[in-house]
Amino acid sequence: MKRIIYGILAFGAGGFLGFFSFLLRELPDYRALEYYSPPLSTRIYDIKGRLIDEIYVERRIPVSIKEIPDTLIYAFIAVEDRDFYRHWGINLKAIIRAAIKNIIKRRIVQGGSTITQQLARNLFLTPEKSFIRKLMEALLAIKIERHYSKEEILEMYLNQIYFGAGNYGVEAASRYYFGKSVKELTLPECALLAGIPKGPAYYSPYRDSIRAKRRRNVVLHAMVEAGYITEERAEKAMRAPLGVVSREEKKPPPGPYFLKEVKRELVSLFGKEYLTKGFSVYTTMDMDLQRVVDSLVEVHLQRIERWYHIKPKSEYPDSLIGKEMTPYLQAAVVVMEPDSGFVLAMVGGRDIRHSQFNRAIQGRRQPGSSFKVFLYTAALDNGFNPSDLILDAPIIEQIQDKIYAPANFDSSFLGWIPLRKALALSRNTASLRLVKEVGVFTVIDYARRLGIRSPLQPVLSLPLGSSSVSLLEMVNAFGTIANYGVRVKPVFIKRVVDRYGNEIYHFDYERERVLDERTAYMVINMMKSVFDEGTARYARRLGFKYPAAGKTGTTNDFTDTWFIGFIPGVVCGVWVGFDVPKTIGKNATGASCALPIWVDVMRTMVDTSEVQDFPEPPGIVRRYICTETGLLATPYCPKVREEVFIEGNEPVEKCYLHGGGKIKERTPIERIEEEWR
Repeated sequence: MKRIIYGILAFGAGGFLGFFSFLLRELPDYRALEYYSPPLSTRIYDIKGRLIDEIYVERRIPVSIKEIPDTLIYAFIAVEDRDFYRHWGINLKAIIRAAIKNIIKRRIVQGGSTITQQLARNLFLTPEKSFIRKLMEALLAIKIERHYSKEEILEMYLNQIYFGAGNYGVEAASRYYFGKSVKELTLPECALLAGIPKGPAYYSPYRDSIRAKRRRNVVLHAMVEAGYITEERAEKAMRAPLGVVSREEKKPPPGPYFLKEVKRELVSLFGKEYLTKGFSVYTTMDMDLQRVVDSLVEVHLQRIERWYHIKPKSEYPDSLIGKEMTPYLQAAVVVMEPDSGFVLAMVGGRDIRHSQFNRAIQGRRQPGSSFKVFLYTAALDNGFNPSDLILDAPIIEQIQDKIYAPANFDSSFLGWIPLRKALALSRNTASLRLVKEVGVFTVIDYARRLGIRSPLQPVLSLPLGSSSVSLLEMVNAFGTIANYGVRVKPVFIKRVVDRYGNEIYHFDYERERVLDERTAYMVINMMKSVFDEGTARYARRLGFKYPAAGKTGTTNDFTDTWFIGFIPGVVCGVWVGFDVPKTIGKNATGASCALPIWVDVMRTMVDTSEVQDFPEPPGIVRRYICTETGLLATPYCPKVREEVFIEGNEPVEKCYLHGGGKIKERTPIERIEEEWR
């Protein structure tokens, strides 16, 4: 009989040892705490270092134990683990007390876990309530206590616990509930914070303030019983209001499409891990400007809807949310520094909740006459002058089996006009004659140099904007001209710093000269005429008096409207249209739809400082010319203007029509065209 008993005992002991050995093998390695890197929120800042947004899976702001007030530490110890400084990982008295309650209830209702056990569970184990998990938790807690000091355990614990609403750790919780750092908390605030982790949703002061206050007072009583505070201090703290900050519906950060592009670039650089790495991302956004642009777009689109009797966005149902394309009027805006490539503001659409499609970057639309700038740039860089004459008259071309007979916007023709006037008034037929002289492949080459990357079809209508491009491309290309021929890459992220303060990314400052600065200046000077005497003169009527250069664009049937322009130091582009191309309204042009948005955006950039004119580079000369012949003016020329030229390429002949001497010989084609005139 004894042998049987001894055998049973030996078998039981062996089974227990085997089970215990199995548990030890299955225990996570506590030494991983030395390398533990908890998920941290990534914070996005604007160009002035102001916080724009916080991205997180777990919102956590690590703090050292020295930064956490003793009052908060005492509050947690009093309510969670009063014997924390006396036990070695587990509290046998608490375990026995919990076991008795669990046996009575016939289920696990109380755990008796120490702070160290909670840390072990939160970091390494699942939250399920089972005896095996509790045993593993206890064993792991003992190991942790053997290798880490009480202060180290407290620091890890207080940075790890969950406080609700996505907040982990005492610093994130303090900022969320009280709007200040944990080091600034008062006694009643510490007590409230210490009471929340038992049930973050149940004890949330935003969900039930009375319940939260009762829980706070429980913590205060526990602190008295533990000897951390006096009865008098506790009673005074119990009378204090909760002191939590108002949690009204949080306004979304400015520039949602800008932030979407920043996140896309972060994924490209670091993968989706950036969400938990605690990066500080310093962007090029000017938050004040971005807010203004966000607001202006909506104001102006409502104006356009009223003017052209378009069904307003407000009348479309919320069922549109999540659609890529929307039926209501849309717009896109990009504001950029041409010398650095820093994108200061960007609007990719009217409402990112309805559509995450970024019309400033992903959208490809025909740019209309705004593309003509590349034709005139190519012409000036190949020997043409702003004063050279080009014929604005009907033109008929046979392309394969089709007849191509473009007209001007107003269906009129002006005859022989200077290139400056042809660009300023956006004359289609004059531009088509010019592209025949310059060559369509040359135009493509210059568009590529300046920054256009979209496919371009080598057809005669290319300068009229027949190939689709993105707004960001157009702004970048115009920015190259504004930067006097030096192309830069658009930049959204300046630098990224990791949680330890190490810079792990810095943008590449790519600069490449692609155009002679003298040519660029002549193009700028010609584009100024678009404002002063051309299709953008409406800007002057709107009160925009500053030196500016730009170009309007309108596609067939008033479908897409553009304006891209710049002042010294800032380039801005605007597109207005529908996602599914259709007419905005009769006579809806770049000047009537896009230009007013541009004016209001740029006005915010210049009202506080005086804008200087575009500086003239060396190698530019000025001459007075006759606008009828493009030659040097005589005292008898009725229409004279000062014109800019690259030194050595200025005209030397005097006007032959008004007393300048020999009449210039015409080619046969010119004589035929002159007869038509």
